[in-house]
Amino acid sequence: MFNILAMFFSLFSFAMIIPLLRVIFNTKESIQALSLDYPGTFSLSKESIVDHFNYQLSNYALTEGRYQTLIVICVFLVSMVFLKNLFTFLSTFFLSDLVQSSTLRFRNSLFQKILYLPMAFYSEERKGDILSRFSVDLKELELSLKATTNAIFKDPFYILGYFITLFIISVKLTLFIIVFLPFAGLIISRISSGLKKKSKLGQENAGNMLSMTEETLYGLRIIKSFSAQQFIYNRFKKQSHYLYKLMLSVTRKVYMASPVSEFLGVIATAGVLLYGGNLVFENEIQPDVFIGYLILFSQLITPFKSISKAIYDSSQGIAALDRINSVIGENQKITDKPVATDNIQFQEKIEFNNIHFKYDEKEILNNVTFHVLRGETVALVGHSGAGKTTLADLLIRLYDVSEGEIIIDNHNIKDLRLSTLRNLMGVVSQESILFNDNVFRNIAFGDDHFDKEKVIDAAKMANAHEFIISLENGYETNIGDGGNKLSGGQKQRISIARALYKNPQILILDEATSSLDTESEKAVQVALDRLMKNRTSLVIAHRLSTIQNAQKIVVLDKGKIVEMGTHEELITENQYYKRFIDLQSIK
Repeated sequence: MFNILAMFFSLFSFAMIIPLLRVIFNTKESIQALSLDYPGTFSLSKESIVDHFNYQLSNYALTEGRYQTLIVICVFLVSMVFLKNLFTFLSTFFLSDLVQSSTLRFRNSLFQKILYLPMAFYSEERKGDILSRFSVDLKELELSLKATTNAIFKDPFYILGYFITLFIISVKLTLFIIVFLPFAGLIISRISSGLKKKSKLGQENAGNMLSMTEETLYGLRIIKSFSAQQFIYNRFKKQSHYLYKLMLSVTRKVYMASPVSEFLGVIATAGVLLYGGNLVFENEIQPDVFIGYLILFSQLITPFKSISKAIYDSSQGIAALDRINSVIGENQKITDKPVATDNIQFQEKIEFNNIHFKYDEKEILNNVTFHVLRGETVALVGHSGAGKTTLADLLIRLYDVSEGEIIIDNHNIKDLRLSTLRNLMGVVSQESILFNDNVFRNIAFGDDHFDKEKVIDAAKMANAHEFIISLENGYETNIGDGGNKLSGGQKQRISIARALYKNPQILILDEATSSLDTESEKAVQVALDRLMKNRTSLVIAHRLSTIQNAQKIVVLDKGKIVEMGTHEELITENQYYKRFIDLQSIK
Protein backbone atom coordinates (compact mmCIF):
# COMPACT_ATOMS: atom_id res chain seq x y z
CA MET A 1 0.00 0.00 0.00
CA PHE A 2 2.76 2.44 0.95
CA ASN A 3 4.73 1.54 -2.18
CA ILE A 4 1.68 2.28 -4.36
CA LEU A 5 1.25 5.66 -2.64
CA ALA A 6 4.97 6.40 -3.02
CA MET A 7 4.77 5.55 -6.72
CA PHE A 8 1.66 7.75 -7.11
CA PHE A 9 3.35 10.83 -5.59
CA SER A 10 6.58 10.06 -7.46
CA LEU A 11 4.64 10.30 -10.73
CA PHE A 12 3.16 13.62 -9.67
CA SER A 13 6.55 15.04 -8.72
CA PHE A 14 8.10 14.14 -12.10
CA ALA A 15 4.98 15.07 -14.09
CA MET A 16 5.26 18.62 -12.65
CA ILE A 17 8.48 19.02 -14.66
CA ILE A 18 6.38 19.59 -17.81
CA PRO A 19 4.43 22.67 -16.54
CA LEU A 20 7.62 23.90 -14.87
CA LEU A 21 9.44 23.88 -18.21
CA ARG A 22 6.42 25.42 -19.90
CA VAL A 23 6.33 28.38 -17.49
CA ILE A 24 10.11 28.92 -17.66
CA PHE A 25 10.71 28.60 -21.41
CA ASN A 26 7.46 29.82 -22.98
CA THR A 27 7.02 33.52 -23.61
CA LYS A 28 4.06 35.55 -22.31
CA GLU A 29 2.53 35.43 -25.81
CA SER A 30 2.80 31.62 -25.92
CA ILE A 31 1.07 31.37 -22.55
CA GLN A 32 -1.73 33.67 -23.81
CA ALA A 33 -2.10 31.40 -26.85
CA LEU A 34 -2.57 28.37 -24.56
CA SER A 35 -5.38 30.20 -22.77
CA LEU A 36 -7.06 31.30 -26.02
CA ASP A 37 -6.82 27.79 -27.58
CA TYR A 38 -8.92 26.23 -24.81
CA PRO A 39 -12.21 25.01 -26.37
CA GLY A 40 -14.18 25.66 -23.18
CA THR A 41 -15.63 22.15 -22.75
CA PHE A 42 -14.27 19.43 -20.39
CA SER A 43 -14.41 15.63 -20.72
CA LEU A 44 -12.45 12.67 -19.28
CA SER A 45 -10.31 12.23 -22.39
CA LYS A 46 -6.53 12.70 -22.29
CA GLU A 47 -6.67 15.71 -24.66
CA SER A 48 -9.45 17.46 -22.68
CA ILE A 49 -7.60 16.99 -19.34
CA VAL A 50 -4.35 18.35 -20.82
CA ASP A 51 -6.17 21.33 -22.45
CA HIS A 52 -7.97 22.12 -19.19
CA PHE A 53 -4.74 21.95 -17.17
CA ASN A 54 -2.93 24.19 -19.69
CA TYR A 55 -5.83 26.69 -19.58
CA GLN A 56 -5.81 26.87 -15.75
CA LEU A 57 -2.00 27.14 -15.66
CA SER A 58 -1.88 29.86 -18.34
CA ASN A 59 -4.68 31.86 -16.69
CA TYR A 60 -2.89 31.72 -13.32
CA ALA A 61 0.40 32.76 -14.95
CA LEU A 62 -1.33 35.72 -16.74
CA THR A 63 -3.15 36.95 -13.62
CA GLU A 64 -0.54 36.24 -10.89
CA GLY A 65 2.61 36.39 -12.95
CA ARG A 66 5.02 33.71 -14.15
CA TYR A 67 7.26 33.95 -11.09
CA GLN A 68 4.33 33.40 -8.70
CA THR A 69 3.26 30.42 -10.83
CA LEU A 70 6.81 29.06 -10.61
CA ILE A 71 6.66 29.34 -6.80
CA VAL A 72 3.37 27.40 -6.68
CA ILE A 73 4.77 24.67 -8.96
CA CYS A 74 7.95 24.37 -6.83
CA VAL A 75 5.94 24.15 -3.57
CA PHE A 76 3.74 21.50 -5.13
CA LEU A 77 6.84 19.64 -6.41
CA VAL A 78 8.50 19.71 -2.96
CA SER A 79 5.26 18.50 -1.33
CA MET A 80 4.97 15.59 -3.77
CA VAL A 81 8.62 14.59 -3.24
CA PHE A 82 8.16 14.79 0.56
CA LEU A 83 5.08 12.53 0.42
CA LYS A 84 6.82 10.16 -1.98
CA ASN A 85 9.81 9.78 0.38
CA LEU A 86 7.57 9.52 3.45
CA PHE A 87 5.65 6.59 1.95
CA THR A 88 8.90 5.04 0.65
CA PHE A 89 10.25 5.09 4.22
CA LEU A 90 7.02 3.61 5.59
CA SER A 91 7.16 0.82 3.01
CA THR A 92 10.78 -0.06 3.88
CA PHE A 93 9.90 0.26 7.59
CA PHE A 94 7.43 -2.61 7.27
CA LEU A 95 9.37 -4.48 4.60
CA SER A 96 12.41 -4.68 6.88
CA ASP A 97 10.28 -6.57 9.41
CA LEU A 98 9.29 -9.05 6.71
CA VAL A 99 12.96 -9.65 5.84
CA GLN A 100 14.18 -9.88 9.43
CA SER A 101 11.25 -11.99 10.69
CA SER A 102 11.77 -14.41 7.78
CA THR A 103 15.48 -14.66 8.64
CA LEU A 104 14.55 -15.09 12.32
CA ARG A 105 12.20 -17.98 11.51
CA PHE A 106 14.83 -19.72 9.40
CA ARG A 107 17.49 -19.19 12.09
CA ASN A 108 15.23 -20.53 14.87
CA SER A 109 14.01 -23.45 12.74
CA LEU A 110 17.60 -24.36 11.86
CA PHE A 111 18.75 -24.27 15.50
CA GLN A 112 15.70 -26.21 16.70
CA LYS A 113 16.30 -28.87 14.04
CA ILE A 114 19.94 -29.16 15.10
CA LEU A 115 18.80 -29.85 18.68
CA TYR A 116 16.38 -32.60 17.68
CA LEU A 117 18.14 -34.37 14.79
CA PRO A 118 19.50 -37.85 15.66
CA MET A 119 23.17 -38.27 16.50
CA ALA A 120 23.67 -40.29 13.29
CA PHE A 121 23.18 -37.08 11.29
CA TYR A 122 26.24 -35.48 12.95
CA SER A 123 28.41 -38.48 12.20
CA GLU A 124 28.01 -37.63 8.51
CA GLU A 125 28.04 -33.81 8.71
CA ARG A 126 31.03 -31.64 9.58
CA LYS A 127 30.46 -29.15 12.39
CA GLY A 128 32.03 -26.32 10.40
CA ASP A 129 29.57 -26.90 7.56
CA ILE A 130 26.66 -26.69 10.01
CA LEU A 131 28.12 -23.45 11.42
CA SER A 132 28.48 -21.98 7.93
CA ARG A 133 24.73 -22.44 7.40
CA PHE A 134 24.18 -20.24 10.45
CA SER A 135 26.66 -17.59 9.33
CA VAL A 136 27.38 -17.52 5.58
CA ASP A 137 24.13 -19.03 4.28
CA LEU A 138 21.76 -17.13 6.58
CA LYS A 139 23.49 -13.83 5.73
CA GLU A 140 23.29 -14.65 2.01
CA LEU A 141 19.61 -15.46 2.43
CA GLU A 142 18.98 -12.18 4.27
CA LEU A 143 20.67 -10.11 1.53
CA SER A 144 18.73 -12.02 -1.11
CA LEU A 145 15.45 -11.41 0.73
CA LYS A 146 16.16 -7.67 0.87
CA ALA A 147 16.74 -7.55 -2.89
CA THR A 148 13.90 -9.84 -3.92
CA THR A 149 11.23 -8.32 -1.63
CA ASN A 150 11.90 -4.95 -3.27
CA ALA A 151 11.67 -6.65 -6.65
CA ILE A 152 8.29 -8.12 -5.63
CA PHE A 153 6.64 -5.44 -3.49
CA LYS A 154 8.11 -2.19 -4.83
CA ASP A 155 9.67 -2.20 -8.29
CA PRO A 156 6.70 -3.72 -10.21
CA PHE A 157 4.39 -0.92 -8.97
CA TYR A 158 6.86 1.75 -10.07
CA ILE A 159 7.38 0.10 -13.47
CA LEU A 160 3.61 -0.29 -14.01
CA GLY A 161 2.86 3.28 -12.87
CA TYR A 162 5.58 4.81 -15.03
CA PHE A 163 4.59 2.75 -18.08
CA ILE A 164 0.93 3.76 -17.79
CA THR A 165 1.98 7.44 -17.55
CA LEU A 166 4.38 7.06 -20.47
CA PHE A 167 1.61 5.43 -22.53
CA ILE A 168 -0.67 8.38 -21.75
CA ILE A 169 2.02 10.84 -22.88
CA SER A 170 3.06 8.95 -26.06
CA VAL A 171 1.92 5.52 -27.22
CA LYS A 172 4.51 5.36 -30.06
CA LEU A 173 7.52 6.06 -27.83
CA THR A 174 6.37 3.61 -25.16
CA LEU A 175 5.80 0.78 -27.66
CA PHE A 176 9.36 1.38 -28.88
CA ILE A 177 10.63 0.76 -25.28
CA ILE A 178 8.52 -2.42 -24.83
CA VAL A 179 9.99 -3.96 -27.99
CA PHE A 180 13.48 -3.44 -26.51
CA LEU A 181 12.75 -5.11 -23.10
CA PRO A 182 12.90 -8.83 -24.17
CA PHE A 183 16.34 -8.19 -25.66
CA ALA A 184 17.58 -6.74 -22.33
CA GLY A 185 16.02 -9.63 -20.37
CA LEU A 186 17.76 -12.21 -22.58
CA ILE A 187 21.19 -10.63 -21.96
CA ILE A 188 20.64 -10.55 -18.15
CA SER A 189 19.44 -14.18 -18.03
CA ARG A 190 22.49 -15.31 -20.07
CA ILE A 191 24.88 -13.61 -17.63
CA SER A 192 23.12 -15.03 -14.55
CA SER A 193 23.05 -18.62 -15.86
CA GLY A 194 25.07 -21.02 -13.71
CA LEU A 195 25.24 -18.53 -10.84
CA LYS A 196 23.13 -20.69 -8.48
CA LYS A 197 25.37 -23.73 -8.99
CA LYS A 198 28.58 -21.74 -8.41
CA SER A 199 27.07 -19.99 -5.37
CA LYS A 200 26.14 -23.33 -3.82
CA LEU A 201 29.66 -24.64 -4.43
CA GLY A 202 31.08 -21.49 -2.83
CA GLN A 203 28.85 -21.85 0.23
CA GLU A 204 29.80 -25.53 0.62
CA ASN A 205 33.48 -24.63 0.45
CA ALA A 206 33.00 -21.82 2.97
CA GLY A 207 31.58 -24.53 5.24
CA ASN A 208 34.66 -26.68 4.64
CA MET A 209 36.87 -23.71 5.59
CA LEU A 210 34.97 -23.28 8.86
CA SER A 211 35.25 -27.03 9.52
CA MET A 212 38.99 -26.91 8.98
CA THR A 213 39.32 -23.87 11.27
CA GLU A 214 37.18 -25.48 13.99
CA GLU A 215 39.17 -28.73 13.70
CA THR A 216 42.46 -26.81 13.91
CA LEU A 217 41.40 -24.95 17.07
CA TYR A 218 40.30 -28.24 18.65
CA GLY A 219 43.56 -30.00 17.76
CA LEU A 220 45.99 -27.11 18.24
CA ARG A 221 47.90 -28.89 21.00
CA ILE A 222 48.58 -31.91 18.73
CA ILE A 223 49.40 -29.71 15.70
CA LYS A 224 52.04 -27.84 17.69
CA SER A 225 53.36 -31.03 19.32
CA PHE A 226 53.94 -32.60 15.90
CA SER A 227 55.33 -29.34 14.40
CA ALA A 228 52.60 -29.65 11.78
CA GLN A 229 51.74 -25.95 11.50
CA GLN A 230 53.10 -25.65 7.95
CA PHE A 231 51.39 -28.88 6.89
CA ILE A 232 48.00 -27.65 8.16
CA TYR A 233 48.58 -24.17 6.73
CA ASN A 234 49.38 -25.59 3.25
CA ARG A 235 46.19 -27.65 3.35
CA PHE A 236 44.18 -24.60 4.42
CA LYS A 237 45.84 -22.38 1.78
CA LYS A 238 44.94 -24.83 -1.00
CA GLN A 239 41.29 -24.90 0.09
CA SER A 240 41.28 -21.13 0.56
CA HIS A 241 42.63 -20.51 -2.96
CA TYR A 242 39.94 -22.72 -4.49
CA LEU A 243 37.28 -20.75 -2.58
CA TYR A 244 38.91 -17.49 -3.74
CA LYS A 245 38.66 -18.48 -7.42
CA LEU A 246 35.10 -19.69 -7.01
CA MET A 247 33.85 -16.60 -5.19
CA LEU A 248 35.77 -14.29 -7.55
CA SER A 249 33.82 -15.77 -10.46
CA VAL A 250 30.50 -15.40 -8.59
CA THR A 251 31.26 -11.85 -7.42
CA ARG A 252 32.29 -10.68 -10.88
CA LYS A 253 29.06 -12.00 -12.35
CA VAL A 254 27.02 -10.30 -9.61
CA TYR A 255 28.82 -6.99 -10.13
CA MET A 256 27.98 -7.20 -13.84
CA ALA A 257 24.27 -6.80 -13.03
CA SER A 258 24.32 -3.05 -12.34
CA PRO A 259 26.57 -1.80 -15.19
CA VAL A 260 24.97 -4.12 -17.77
CA SER A 261 21.42 -3.07 -16.86
CA GLU A 262 22.52 0.61 -16.79
CA PHE A 263 24.19 0.29 -20.20
CA LEU A 264 21.08 -1.34 -21.63
CA GLY A 265 19.09 1.53 -20.14
CA VAL A 266 21.35 4.06 -21.88
CA ILE A 267 20.89 2.21 -25.19
CA ALA A 268 17.12 2.42 -24.70
CA THR A 269 17.41 6.13 -23.78
CA ALA A 270 19.46 6.81 -26.91
CA GLY A 271 16.80 5.06 -28.96
CA VAL A 272 14.06 7.12 -27.30
CA LEU A 273 16.06 10.32 -27.95
CA LEU A 274 16.43 9.51 -31.64
CA TYR A 275 12.86 8.40 -32.18
CA GLY A 276 11.30 11.00 -29.85
CA GLY A 277 13.45 13.79 -31.29
CA ASN A 278 12.09 12.95 -34.71
CA LEU A 279 8.53 13.16 -33.32
CA VAL A 280 9.34 16.65 -31.94
CA PHE A 281 10.69 17.74 -35.33
CA GLU A 282 7.45 16.57 -36.93
CA ASN A 283 5.38 18.45 -34.26
CA GLU A 284 3.77 15.18 -33.04
CA ILE A 285 4.91 15.94 -29.48
CA GLN A 286 5.73 19.20 -27.69
CA PRO A 287 9.40 19.76 -26.67
CA ASP A 288 8.57 20.31 -22.97
CA VAL A 289 6.38 17.16 -22.98
CA PHE A 290 9.23 15.20 -24.60
CA ILE A 291 11.72 16.38 -21.95
CA GLY A 292 9.23 15.40 -19.24
CA TYR A 293 8.83 12.02 -20.94
CA LEU A 294 12.62 11.50 -20.92
CA ILE A 295 12.81 12.34 -17.20
CA LEU A 296 10.00 9.90 -16.39
CA PHE A 297 11.61 7.24 -18.60
CA SER A 298 14.96 7.71 -16.81
CA GLN A 299 13.19 6.72 -13.58
CA LEU A 300 12.41 3.31 -15.09
CA ILE A 301 16.12 2.43 -15.15
CA THR A 302 16.38 2.25 -11.33
CA PRO A 303 13.62 -0.37 -10.75
CA PHE A 304 14.83 -2.36 -13.77
CA LYS A 305 18.37 -2.32 -12.32
CA SER A 306 16.95 -3.42 -8.99
CA ILE A 307 15.07 -6.32 -10.59
CA SER A 308 18.11 -7.45 -12.60
CA LYS A 309 20.24 -7.35 -9.42
CA ALA A 310 17.52 -9.28 -7.59
CA ILE A 311 17.79 -12.01 -10.24
CA TYR A 312 21.50 -12.37 -9.43
CA ASP A 313 20.99 -12.12 -5.66
CA SER A 314 18.12 -14.61 -5.72
CA SER A 315 20.40 -17.17 -7.42
CA GLN A 316 22.78 -16.92 -4.48
CA GLY A 317 19.88 -16.79 -2.01
CA ILE A 318 18.24 -19.91 -3.46
CA ALA A 319 21.56 -21.77 -3.22
CA ALA A 320 21.81 -20.72 0.46
CA LEU A 321 18.16 -21.62 1.04
CA ASP A 322 18.73 -25.10 -0.44
CA ARG A 323 21.54 -25.69 2.05
CA ILE A 324 19.47 -24.42 4.99
CA ASN A 325 16.45 -26.47 3.93
CA SER A 326 18.60 -29.59 3.58
CA VAL A 327 18.96 -29.43 7.39
CA ILE A 328 15.47 -28.12 8.21
CA GLY A 329 13.91 -30.76 5.93
CA GLU A 330 16.03 -33.59 7.33
CA ASN A 331 13.97 -36.46 8.74
CA GLN A 332 14.23 -36.48 12.54
CA LYS A 333 13.71 -40.28 12.60
CA ILE A 334 13.73 -40.45 16.40
CA THR A 335 10.43 -38.81 17.37
CA ASP A 336 7.49 -39.28 19.72
CA LYS A 337 4.65 -41.45 18.53
CA PRO A 338 1.27 -39.64 18.24
CA VAL A 339 0.03 -41.59 21.30
CA ALA A 340 3.32 -41.73 23.23
CA THR A 341 3.11 -42.62 26.93
CA ASP A 342 4.30 -40.03 29.44
CA ASN A 343 3.08 -41.66 32.64
CA ILE A 344 5.69 -44.18 33.81
CA GLN A 345 7.28 -44.84 37.17
CA PHE A 346 10.24 -47.20 36.83
CA GLN A 347 9.48 -50.09 39.21
CA GLU A 348 10.78 -53.39 37.84
CA LYS A 349 13.47 -53.78 35.20
CA ILE A 350 15.09 -52.71 31.91
CA GLU A 351 15.21 -55.44 29.25
CA PHE A 352 17.49 -55.53 26.21
CA ASN A 353 15.85 -58.14 23.94
CA ASN A 354 17.72 -59.43 20.85
CA ILE A 355 19.32 -56.05 20.14
CA HIS A 356 20.88 -55.57 16.72
CA PHE A 357 22.35 -52.26 15.61
CA LYS A 358 24.00 -51.29 12.33
CA TYR A 359 25.66 -48.07 11.35
CA ASP A 360 26.27 -47.53 7.62
CA GLU A 361 25.83 -51.29 7.06
CA LYS A 362 28.53 -51.97 9.66
CA GLU A 363 27.24 -54.23 12.43
CA ILE A 364 27.92 -52.76 15.88
CA LEU A 365 25.69 -54.98 18.06
CA ASN A 366 24.53 -58.53 17.30
CA ASN A 367 21.72 -60.25 19.23
CA VAL A 368 22.44 -58.67 22.62
CA THR A 369 20.03 -59.85 25.35
CA PHE A 370 20.18 -59.09 29.08
CA HIS A 371 18.18 -57.26 31.76
CA VAL A 372 18.84 -54.80 34.56
CA LEU A 373 16.66 -55.08 37.67
CA ARG A 374 15.54 -51.97 39.55
CA GLY A 375 18.24 -51.04 42.08
CA GLU A 376 20.81 -53.24 40.37
CA THR A 377 24.23 -52.13 39.14
CA VAL A 378 25.22 -53.70 35.84
CA ALA A 379 28.70 -53.17 34.41
CA LEU A 380 29.41 -53.32 30.68
CA VAL A 381 32.95 -54.54 30.04
CA GLY A 382 34.96 -55.05 26.87
CA HIS A 383 37.65 -53.67 24.64
CA SER A 384 37.18 -50.36 22.79
CA GLY A 385 34.71 -50.74 19.93
CA ALA A 386 32.90 -53.66 21.56
CA GLY A 387 29.60 -51.70 21.61
CA LYS A 388 29.34 -50.69 25.28
CA THR A 389 28.66 -46.96 24.74
CA THR A 390 26.32 -47.81 21.84
CA LEU A 391 24.13 -49.85 24.22
CA ALA A 392 23.88 -46.86 26.58
CA ASP A 393 23.08 -44.54 23.64
CA LEU A 394 20.30 -46.91 22.50
CA LEU A 395 18.78 -46.82 26.00
CA ILE A 396 18.68 -43.00 25.92
CA ARG A 397 17.39 -43.21 22.29
CA LEU A 398 20.22 -41.17 20.82
CA TYR A 399 19.95 -43.92 18.22
CA ASP A 400 17.21 -46.49 17.57
CA VAL A 401 17.80 -50.22 17.42
CA SER A 402 17.92 -51.84 13.98
CA GLU A 403 16.24 -54.98 15.32
CA GLY A 404 14.97 -56.10 18.72
CA GLU A 405 13.54 -53.91 21.48
CA ILE A 406 14.42 -52.22 24.75
CA ILE A 407 11.69 -52.55 27.41
CA ILE A 408 11.24 -50.57 30.62
CA ASP A 409 8.48 -52.04 32.86
CA ASN A 410 6.69 -53.65 29.90
CA HIS A 411 6.89 -50.40 27.88
CA ASN A 412 8.89 -50.40 24.66
CA ILE A 413 11.00 -47.23 24.93
CA LYS A 414 9.79 -46.26 21.43
CA ASP A 415 6.27 -45.97 22.93
CA LEU A 416 7.46 -43.54 25.62
CA ARG A 417 7.67 -39.79 25.14
CA LEU A 418 11.34 -38.89 24.63
CA SER A 419 11.30 -36.30 27.42
CA THR A 420 9.71 -38.85 29.79
CA LEU A 421 12.32 -41.49 28.95
CA ARG A 422 15.28 -39.14 29.30
CA ASN A 423 13.97 -37.62 32.53
CA LEU A 424 14.41 -41.06 34.11
CA MET A 425 18.14 -40.96 33.40
CA GLY A 426 21.28 -39.17 34.43
CA VAL A 427 24.39 -39.47 32.27
CA VAL A 428 28.08 -38.97 32.97
CA SER A 429 29.95 -39.43 29.71
CA GLN A 430 33.55 -40.43 29.15
CA GLU A 431 34.27 -36.99 27.70
CA SER A 432 33.39 -34.16 30.10
CA ILE A 433 30.99 -31.97 28.13
CA LEU A 434 30.54 -28.61 29.83
CA PHE A 435 29.19 -25.25 28.64
CA ASN A 436 30.51 -21.70 28.58
CA ASP A 437 28.65 -20.63 31.72
CA ASN A 438 29.18 -20.51 35.47
CA VAL A 439 29.49 -23.56 37.74
CA PHE A 440 25.97 -23.19 39.12
CA ARG A 441 24.36 -23.39 35.68
CA ASN A 442 26.59 -26.26 34.54
CA ILE A 443 25.64 -28.42 37.52
CA ALA A 444 21.94 -27.42 37.36
CA PHE A 445 21.96 -27.75 33.55
CA GLY A 446 18.45 -27.60 32.06
CA ASP A 447 16.89 -26.13 35.24
CA ASP A 448 16.03 -22.42 34.92
CA HIS A 449 14.98 -22.12 38.57
CA PHE A 450 17.66 -24.18 40.28
CA ASP A 451 18.17 -24.67 44.02
CA LYS A 452 21.64 -23.38 44.96
CA GLU A 453 21.81 -25.55 48.11
CA LYS A 454 20.98 -28.62 46.05
CA VAL A 455 23.78 -27.68 43.60
CA ILE A 456 26.29 -27.36 46.45
CA ASP A 457 25.19 -30.71 47.94
CA ALA A 458 25.66 -32.40 44.54
CA ALA A 459 29.11 -30.82 44.22
CA LYS A 460 30.11 -32.05 47.70
CA MET A 461 29.02 -35.62 46.84
CA ALA A 462 31.10 -35.43 43.65
CA ASN A 463 34.13 -34.20 45.61
CA ALA A 464 34.01 -30.92 43.65
CA HIS A 465 33.03 -28.39 46.34
CA GLU A 466 36.55 -27.66 47.60
CA PHE A 467 38.06 -26.75 44.25
CA ILE A 468 34.92 -24.80 43.22
CA ILE A 469 35.02 -22.46 46.23
CA SER A 470 38.72 -21.83 45.54
CA LEU A 471 37.86 -20.47 42.04
CA GLU A 472 37.89 -16.71 41.48
CA ASN A 473 34.13 -16.26 41.98
CA GLY A 474 33.30 -19.66 43.46
CA TYR A 475 30.13 -21.15 41.99
CA GLU A 476 29.58 -17.96 39.96
CA THR A 477 32.86 -18.47 38.05
CA ASN A 478 32.53 -18.81 34.29
CA ILE A 479 34.43 -21.97 33.33
CA GLY A 480 35.09 -20.99 29.68
CA ASP A 481 34.39 -22.69 26.38
CA GLY A 482 33.99 -26.41 27.07
CA GLY A 483 35.23 -25.81 30.62
CA ASN A 484 38.74 -25.03 29.37
CA LYS A 485 39.55 -23.08 32.56
CA LEU A 486 39.41 -26.33 34.54
CA SER A 487 41.61 -29.43 34.63
CA GLY A 488 40.36 -32.76 33.25
CA GLY A 489 39.62 -34.12 36.71
CA GLN A 490 37.76 -30.97 37.75
CA LYS A 491 35.61 -31.08 34.61
CA GLN A 492 34.72 -34.72 35.23
CA ARG A 493 33.71 -34.01 38.84
CA ILE A 494 31.38 -31.22 37.69
CA SER A 495 29.89 -33.68 35.17
CA ILE A 496 29.28 -36.15 38.01
CA ALA A 497 27.75 -33.36 40.14
CA ARG A 498 25.42 -32.54 37.23
CA ALA A 499 24.15 -36.14 37.19
CA LEU A 500 23.81 -36.14 40.99
CA TYR A 501 21.82 -32.87 40.92
CA LYS A 502 19.25 -34.42 38.58
CA ASN A 503 18.77 -37.28 41.07
CA PRO A 504 17.68 -39.73 38.32
CA GLN A 505 16.15 -43.19 38.74
CA ILE A 506 18.58 -44.67 36.21
CA LEU A 507 22.27 -43.76 36.14
CA ILE A 508 24.45 -44.22 33.05
CA LEU A 509 28.13 -43.90 33.89
CA ASP A 510 30.45 -44.06 30.87
CA GLU A 511 33.96 -44.20 32.33
CA ALA A 512 32.76 -41.71 34.93
CA THR A 513 35.95 -41.75 37.01
CA SER A 514 38.50 -42.13 34.21
CA SER A 515 39.74 -38.52 34.38
CA LEU A 516 40.24 -38.39 38.14
CA ASP A 517 43.46 -38.71 40.07
CA THR A 518 43.69 -41.61 42.55
CA GLU A 519 42.69 -39.56 45.61
CA SER A 520 39.73 -37.88 43.87
CA GLU A 521 38.68 -41.18 42.30
CA LYS A 522 38.40 -42.84 45.71
CA ALA A 523 36.34 -39.97 47.12
CA VAL A 524 34.02 -39.88 44.11
CA GLN A 525 33.75 -43.67 43.99
CA VAL A 526 32.52 -43.68 47.59
CA ALA A 527 29.91 -41.05 46.65
CA LEU A 528 28.90 -43.01 43.54
CA ASP A 529 28.66 -46.27 45.49
CA ARG A 530 26.42 -44.54 48.03
CA LEU A 531 24.33 -43.01 45.25
CA MET A 532 24.03 -46.29 43.29
CA LYS A 533 23.05 -48.35 46.34
CA ASN A 534 19.31 -47.86 45.85
CA ARG A 535 19.45 -46.85 42.22
CA THR A 536 19.55 -48.64 38.87
CA SER A 537 22.95 -48.13 37.28
CA LEU A 538 24.46 -49.03 33.93
CA VAL A 539 28.21 -48.64 34.30
CA ILE A 540 30.72 -48.70 31.44
CA ALA A 541 34.18 -49.09 32.88
CA HIS A 542 37.64 -50.57 32.49
CA ARG A 543 38.87 -50.10 36.06
CA LEU A 544 38.55 -53.05 38.41
CA SER A 545 37.51 -50.77 41.31
CA THR A 546 34.40 -49.74 39.38
CA ILE A 547 33.55 -53.18 37.97
CA GLN A 548 33.94 -55.66 40.83
CA ASN A 549 31.10 -54.34 43.01
CA ALA A 550 28.49 -54.66 40.24
CA GLN A 551 25.71 -57.22 40.77
CA LYS A 552 26.06 -58.28 37.12
CA ILE A 553 28.87 -57.89 34.62
CA VAL A 554 28.11 -58.12 30.89
CA VAL A 555 31.22 -58.82 28.82
CA LEU A 556 31.03 -57.68 25.18
CA ASP A 557 33.33 -58.57 22.31
CA LYS A 558 32.77 -57.41 18.71
CA GLY A 559 29.17 -56.50 19.45
CA LYS A 560 28.19 -59.80 21.09
CA ILE A 561 27.79 -60.88 24.71
CA VAL A 562 30.50 -63.45 25.37
CA GLU A 563 30.10 -63.72 29.16
CA MET A 564 27.75 -62.61 31.90
CA GLY A 565 27.81 -62.99 35.68
CA THR A 566 29.30 -61.60 38.89
CA HIS A 567 32.98 -60.74 39.30
CA GLU A 568 33.70 -63.97 41.23
CA GLU A 569 31.77 -66.17 38.76
CA LEU A 570 33.57 -64.74 35.75
CA ILE A 571 36.99 -65.01 37.39
CA THR A 572 36.24 -68.70 38.08
CA GLU A 573 35.26 -69.28 34.42
CA ASN A 574 38.73 -68.03 33.45
CA GLN A 575 37.82 -66.79 29.95
CA TYR A 576 37.34 -63.33 28.37
CA TYR A 577 36.72 -61.45 31.62
CA LYS A 578 39.68 -63.08 33.42
CA ARG A 579 42.01 -62.11 30.56
CA PHE A 580 40.58 -58.57 30.60
CA ILE A 581 41.22 -58.26 34.37
CA ASP A 582 44.71 -59.70 34.01
CA LEU A 583 45.50 -57.02 31.42
CA GLN A 584 44.26 -54.37 33.87
CA SER A 585 46.51 -55.81 36.58
CA ILE A 586 49.53 -55.70 34.25
CA LYS A 587 48.75 -52.07 33.43
